[in-house]
Amino acid sequence: MRVVPANRGWGWLAAGWQLFKSSPGMWTLLVFGYWLLVALVEQIRYVVPLIVAVSLPAFSVSFMAMCDAVSRGRGLQPVLLLAGFRSRFDRLLVLGGLYLVSMLIVLGLTTFIDRGVLFQWMMWGKPPSPEALEHGELLGALAFAAALATPVLTAFWFAPILTAWNGMGAAQALFFSFFGCWRNWRAFVVYAAAVAGAAFAISLLIALLAAAGGNLDAARGMKLGVTLMLLPTLFGSFYAAYRDIFPEDVPDAPAGAEPPGPQAA
Repeated sequence: MRVVPANRGWGWLAAGWQLFKSSPGMWTLLVFGYWLLVALVEQIRYVVPLIVAVSLPAFSVSFMAMCDAVSRGRGLQPVLLLAGFRSRFDRLLVLGGLYLVSMLIVLGLTTFIDRGVLFQWMMWGKPPSPEALEHGELLGALAFAAALATPVLTAFWFAPILTAWNGMGAAQALFFSFFGCWRNWRAFVVYAAAVAGAAFAISLLIALLAAAGGNLDAARGMKLGVTLMLLPTLFGSFYAAYRDIFPEDVPDAPAGAEPPGPQAA
């Protein structure tokens, strides 16, 4: 584990964009395939949040395997979408269960503020009532949830990849991920500013184009296209951050099945 310069946060996003540009068509296909899998799971009412949360670490590893394949010039293959389910999947399931419990606790605590509005919205897709929006209860619950979720998300940020590729147990991976993020908080602040700035600029551009053309369908199409580009870019930036903070000590990283050995921290 190492501390990187603060300005490296910009570089993570730029590195992610370069990974996307190297194979935009296949990236788009794989992201769409992931969405399709999630859409199929969403047909199972009430079970959806549980399945999605528990499988999230495995899918995170899958997208990191895609980034690694591109960075090494191997090319993307559809089979990589399931790479995370073939690399220490039992430990990733433990991480998924811990993530689910953590989010349930965070959302459960917000019920003291908004009487369960945010919890029902996030878990069961029940939209908030106009009264909740008018009284500001939902906004307060969102701010409270964001404050509570920040340390949780830093613990889980690199945990899946540290588990799958570095052979760490769930507790060790959460520990190293948490301190890897917090020791590099300056770089992450710059990274967050870069992501927020890019998202704002793109949203503003789409809104201006939609207003000028008066075509809402075209605006929705542009949003979908931009999302298909941004998601791989974000995944690539996560991969770049991992390689910076946890530098590899082996010549090759996995293509999906055989992870490298543990690294020195």
